[in-house]
Amino acid sequence: MGSLKNLDGLLSDVLNLGIAGAGLRVYQGEELLYEKYVGYANAEKKTEFTDKTICQLASMTKPIASAAVMQLFEKGKFLLTDPVEQYIPEFKDHHVFSYSPRGDLSIVPAKKTVTVGHLFDMTSGVTVDWHWKNPNSEVISDMMDECKKNGTYNLTEFAKAAGKAPGAFEAGEHYYYGQSLDVAAGLLEILEGKTFGEYLKEHVFDPLGMVDTYFHVPEEKKDRVSPLYYFRDGKRTQGDFPAIFYFPTYESACGGLFGTIDDYSKFALAMTNGEYRGVRLLNDSTIRLMAMNRLGEQAMREFENPYHSGYGYGLAVRTRMHPEAGSNSSIGEFGWTGGFGSWVLMDPVKKITIVYAHQAAPNKEEFVHPRIRNIVYSAL
Repeated sequence: MGSLKNLDGLLSDVLNLGIAGAGLRVYQGEELLYEKYVGYANAEKKTEFTDKTICQLASMTKPIASAAVMQLFEKGKFLLTDPVEQYIPEFKDHHVFSYSPRGDLSIVPAKKTVTVGHLFDMTSGVTVDWHWKNPNSEVISDMMDECKKNGTYNLTEFAKAAGKAPGAFEAGEHYYYGQSLDVAAGLLEILEGKTFGEYLKEHVFDPLGMVDTYFHVPEEKKDRVSPLYYFRDGKRTQGDFPAIFYFPTYESACGGLFGTIDDYSKFALAMTNGEYRGVRLLNDSTIRLMAMNRLGEQAMREFENPYHSGYGYGLAVRTRMHPEAGSNSSIGEFGWTGGFGSWVLMDPVKKITIVYAHQAAPNKEEFVHPRIRNIVYSAL
């Protein structure tokens, strides 16, 4: 028989991997069934990892960001099928990069329109502004470097730059895990006339009582931030997060938030159960829409890997489609992962919510997260 007590041994295994500290909560409905914290938030200072430890959530920002933007969908501000150019004129007369059969690169008019839906499911052709070795990334990165110099490095300007840059491919044809959702958040800024951070505070954080979630942690709370631990040559060393997380004007919907397990649990419970202590972020039907696979055959081949086995991808969240691929979780459970080890699972079918975090690079997600999931679903 499965038992949540098996999680104790797994968390011990996490420390044996060299991870400094970690925390885990498991809920069914709003009942907290399991909670445990092991090791240190800061190993050098011997600061224990707790529910109040502030972690860099990285891409676990995406479910929060997606839910926030989808609040505007519920208000009739946009449709997923709307052309992005309807709201961001820079996407008009869009072009894409194209390779000839012999490998020559050219820029051609786009045959397909980039829609708002493409921004959520990472099929827009927008990559990243980190000077990655693809032509779309190089163009966007050069434009955003100029924004950094002139003080306009923010989501709205990124959304405009993404429209001006030729897409990496025709919209809808491929999956590329990049910064598409930052364009969607820029669209929100344009529609609402406020920064993304201001919107999140007003419509997500304050209503749910998420008092320790920020794009930029205030000075008086910085001692609660767990540093990032890098594994190099078999040794663990304390380091810092990439500089992008500290740029004062950029509030990345793709991965910018810092927060605690306690705070993130409030958001996750609202999504699993439909509301949290009377606060509802989205209608149940919208939450189901977020957790529906949107990827076609080619995009699914580009999305799937052993870690994502049996999952598809919806509105910036993974979604369980095929348990037979290696998991005993419910069809329709959804969530996402942070690049430094955080992880959330939300299951409206069995009303299971799991929130986990550690801070490590590489993040060892392939070992930790699936084992947590399988232990929980074997017990409940």
